[in-house]
Amino acid sequence: MPDPGDVLSQRALNRALLERQLLLRRASVSVADAIEHLVGQQAQVPMDPYLGLWTRLDGFRPERLAEMIETRRAVRAPLMRSTIHLVTAPDLLRIRPVMQPVLERTFTTGSPFGRSLRDLDAGEVAVAGRELLEERPRSRAELTPLLLERWPGHDGNALAQAVTY
Repeated sequence: MPDPGDVLSQRALNRALLERQLLLRRASVSVADAIEHLVGQQAQVPMDPYLGLWTRLDGFRPERLAEMIETRRAVRAPLMRSTIHLVTAPDLLRIRPVMQPVLERTFTTGSPFGRSLRDLDAGEVAVAGRELLEERPRSRAELTPLLLERWPGHDGNALAQAVTY
């Protein structure tokens, strides 16, 4: 057993990180368990999680992840650093409340999208977006024209960004 005062070598630290990220060998765990183990997988590009899980999981089948997303058991959402990450629905319910103040601040002060919507009630935009997303999963591109119907003359991309933030 290592002494608590021992310092890991650079190699040992790197290997520990690779092990933690399931990158040393393919793991025999479920897609949901892998996503939860990773605590958010980079998903800015929709196909990235498929490749990321394929490299990590023994016998990964893309349709398993697709089914989780279609049934909303897995979600792509802005989380850490306001970047889109793939998480399980239970993890999103745990992580999002912690990240929400940071996301709101980033959107309203650090984003041109938020600054362009200062004259709108953010709560109204969120409610309208939630209603549209409850109907079915939608991309920002799909949200844009629907939100513009309610708020014509505004930046549609900014409205869709507001919903995801």
